[in-house]
Amino acid sequence: MEFEMKRMQAFFPASLEIQEELLKAGFRVPYDKESGRRTPIPVVVSSRVERKLRRNRLLKARDFESDGKFALVPGERALLELELTERGFLVLRPKPIEYHLEEMGFVSVPPRVWGTWASFSLPFSAYDELVGFLGEFRDDNGNGFYTASRGSGGRIEVYAYKGRKGKDLGIPVFGYALGLHGLTLAEEYLMEKAKENGVPEERLRYLRLGLKKRRETKAGLKVGIVWENGRPVEITLKLATTEPRVRIQGLYGELVGKSRGELARTDEWYMVVHAGDFMAALEAVGRAFGDKSY
Repeated sequence: MEFEMKRMQAFFPASLEIQEELLKAGFRVPYDKESGRRTPIPVVVSSRVERKLRRNRLLKARDFESDGKFALVPGERALLELELTERGFLVLRPKPIEYHLEEMGFVSVPPRVWGTWASFSLPFSAYDELVGFLGEFRDDNGNGFYTASRGSGGRIEVYAYKGRKGKDLGIPVFGYALGLHGLTLAEEYLMEKAKENGVPEERLRYLRLGLKKRRETKAGLKVGIVWENGRPVEITLKLATTEPRVRIQGLYGELVGKSRGELARTDEWYMVVHAGDFMAALEAVGRAFGDKSY
């Protein structure tokens, strides 16, 4: 089963592991005070609707318009493939077909201490098809599942989590892989930055810029529904990690943050959860505002 996503964002600047890998290779990440050179780790973004952002935040795109101050990136395509295994696991495979690279904008909390570091959005019209696809995993009791919400203005996001201690994670994730390998724009960007930083080109082939779940990584997937003005508009999926903590030596001192996984050379993107957990989470958020009558 495959769906076209509304939006996809993978916040690789949240990974101290990737930052350390680039620093060891000779890149001045993310900013060199002496030379003024900037080498931000890119956020990989795909949005079905056009996206307007400050020109200096757009690191790389195939097609965009700019007036010098702002850039307008046209709508892009990203897919989410879902596969059921014989053992009852659900494998979700994000596929960025068209995408661009952004620099992280200013935030008050450093991304390395966030929980969520990758997010995927489907149109709400996919809800019934998803529930039908996972129907054999329905648990009418829904034991152990809870919901939480947050809102701003007319927009409310409701997500499900498993177990009272799972609020920061959602449902358990048993494996994942995400990375910058295999992304042509990322390869071009790093080639340009290697020249700026005086990094030998051949060194790029040895970099590990992908992340896989380690045994000790505490990872979860928040499954939610976003409501706008009283109507559900999208299904949101957010990959989060909370433990263990890692320390690296940055350009200007020690940095501490949440681990995003084990470095790997991978161009495969996937997340693995129990199909029953995903189904229960979907139905929990579907019932959040009463009977589903939309």
